[in-house]
Amino acid sequence: MMKRYPFLCFLLVLYVVHLVLKFGRVPVPMFFSHYFADLLCMPLLLSIAVLFMRLVRADAGLYLSRAMIFVATLYVSLVFECVLPLFFQRYTADVWDVVMYGVGGGLFCVFQEWLVPIKPNKR
Repeated sequence: MMKRYPFLCFLLVLYVVHLVLKFGRVPVPMFFSHYFADLLCMPLLLSIAVLFMRLVRADAGLYLSRAMIFVATLYVSLVFECVLPLFFQRYTADVWDVVMYGVGGGLFCVFQEWLVPIKPNKR
């Protein structure tokens, strides 16, 4: 997987480092402690969704359209920032989280072909 999806693996490593720092109670700047995971959420989630859809549909050239990316970003924003805070104290509604989901979705839209390429890199 590392050779075929290096950028996706890089994002996964960034997220794991974020979790280690967070649960290790290492002091980090506010952006990293509050918004970095939200920024990584959509590129990671959508990349995994594309890989799963390619497997299920047996279509190695499948990519998500802008509309699909927008709907997925909207769905995640609504669920995590509107619905879950109503029922669980652990979740808090934050407009900046929605902004980070949007930026992450936009980045995925731009870099989708790098994150989940059709063919492995030939070097």
